[in-house]
Amino acid sequence: MSRISAGRAAALGAVAVALLVSGCGQEGRGGGGQGGGPGAGVPSRPVAADSLDPDAPRHGAELAEQPAQPSRDCTGETGTLLEAGPVDSAMGLRAMTLWLTHCGTGTYRLDGYPTLQVLAEDGTAFDVHSLRGARAITTGVEDPGPHPVTLRHGESATAGVVWRNTYANTAKDPVNGARLQVLPVPGRPALTVAPDGGIDLGSTGRVGTTAWRKAPAAESGAGRPTGPAPSTPAS
Repeated sequence: MSRISAGRAAALGAVAVALLVSGCGQEGRGGGGQGGGPGAGVPSRPVAADSLDPDAPRHGAELAEQPAQPSRDCTGETGTLLEAGPVDSAMGLRAMTLWLTHCGTGTYRLDGYPTLQVLAEDGTAFDVHSLRGARAITTGVEDPGPHPVTLRHGESATAGVVWRNTYANTAKDPVNGARLQVLPVPGRPALTVAPDGGIDLGSTGRVGTTAWRKAPAAESGAGRPTGPAPSTPAS
């Protein structure tokens, strides 16, 4: 899979949010927002399913080493806090929730899909398609669709991210990204997160995301419990 320049890269839920997948992260800080982008789309609810072996390893870590949940804590923060939830995997399908928390003043507006870019360890970008929606990747996730979201200080929005680790084209090197660059809305700075285990797209060259949705009040803000990590999604 070829890479593109770092310059091109700059242009890119949740305890109660169930990301139901049939067919089968962790920190970033930055910028400020209002709406959509030439990219992604699907669930905004953290992944859940019970049909797989609970002792099977997670992508990037054993179950006993579950990554920390997003804090959504604005303490010491200004602007926007972007965090990635744990990456769940099964049968080559990966699913993750992005949390965007407004830590600045005034309001932060979203309306549509984030635009994603997969970055190598050195910051260069892979030539990857950011899809609006996940139906091209899996039909088992739910997308709330584009709609206005307004965040006040301490409130959060979520978007689901899905991709497949399928390597069918041995003529190309597999994409194994270290970071995910996220453009929440056009005209605002892109933010970067480092999901647990990275972004392993194999030879698929595609990553999809849901539209942003506002996290319920009980799930937003500093110091609120995040609950246990979601179980591995069904294939």
